[in-house]
Amino acid sequence: MRTNHALFITILAIGAAVLICGCTGLTGDDAPDRTNGTPAETPGGEILAIDEVMARDGNFSKLIHALDAAGLEGTLAGPGPYTVFAPTDEAFGRLPDTVVEELFDDPKGNLAEILLYHMAPDRYTASDLAANDTIATIQGNPVAVDAAGENVTVDGAEVIRTDIPAANGVIHAIDAVMLPPDVTLQAMNETAADVTTNTTG
Repeated sequence: MRTNHALFITILAIGAAVLICGCTGLTGDDAPDRTNGTPAETPGGEILAIDEVMARDGNFSKLIHALDAAGLEGTLAGPGPYTVFAPTDEAFGRLPDTVVEELFDDPKGNLAEILLYHMAPDRYTASDLAANDTIATIQGNPVAVDAAGENVTVDGAEVIRTDIPAANGVIHAIDAVMLPPDVTLQAMNETAADVTTNTTG
């Protein structure tokens, strides 16, 4: 009887130890996400390419959609290095619907030109931007950099997040979609004409 009692107590002690060990931490899929919203590494420590970083960030879905439509989705997966001035979803949302329609009606033309204007060959950190007046782009026209005030702007768009790291370059989030000087959008001209007419008439 005494042997059975001792065995029962031993089993209870082992069971309690297993329960205590099992509740001290979460692992795997149940572990809380402690990232800042921009995971640049996989759980194995592999640094992601620009396209993957933007996809995981969650603030660049419209830019990714535009890259796909223009056939440029593979560009930012290449070796680089690249600097991407990435308009956020909110920035794309500021474009008039007529402009968006015009761009997606001609994805290999003006849309592609505009997207390439947001990419620079080479890696430019925030400090590099501040040291340059212009940055060359893949599209061909340089973007003007203004770091004189409190905020850095590129071609008039404010840089709202800097130095998002990637394996093949760096991403800077901006608050507007930039237009190259040699790209003319009919819908943009019509919108400007409407605004002028409404304010003067």
